[in-house]
Amino acid sequence: MASIDRFQIVKEPELKVIEHWFEDEDTRRRMDGMLPLDVWYERVNQDEDNTVIMAYDGQLPAGMVVMEFVEERAYIGLIVNPLCRFQGYGKQILKKLLGDPDFNGVREWVACIEEDNRISLACFQAAGFTLEDTEPDEDGFITLIVRI
Repeated sequence: MASIDRFQIVKEPELKVIEHWFEDEDTRRRMDGMLPLDVWYERVNQDEDNTVIMAYDGQLPAGMVVMEFVEERAYIGLIVNPLCRFQGYGKQILKKLLGDPDFNGVREWVACIEEDNRISLACFQAAGFTLEDTEPDEDGFITLIVRI
């Protein structure tokens, strides 16, 4: 069964692990704005409002979470390791993140997901996120929110 035992801030060596995830067609198609990964990481890592963490199940890197903090709101993006998909890892990562004491200051978690990404939409809803609006925005994204 999927379980997440810890989060770690992503450091440059972990980019090699994440880079392999982009060999997966779905990951590459949905997250291609992060490529080239080293350029994206450098930009995100320099912004104090952003955090990139890896979620682990033992030694297995099960997923990566990107967060942008704006006051008491956190915008969140999630990539599940392609080898861990459809096993409940996405939901476990989100649930553990929402309860993590390191993020107690967050009152609203926000995810913007492509309208056709039904798997991701279902994952976030299973973790307690609710639709902010049933219609996608002008870019085709649906907003899901958890208020704490």
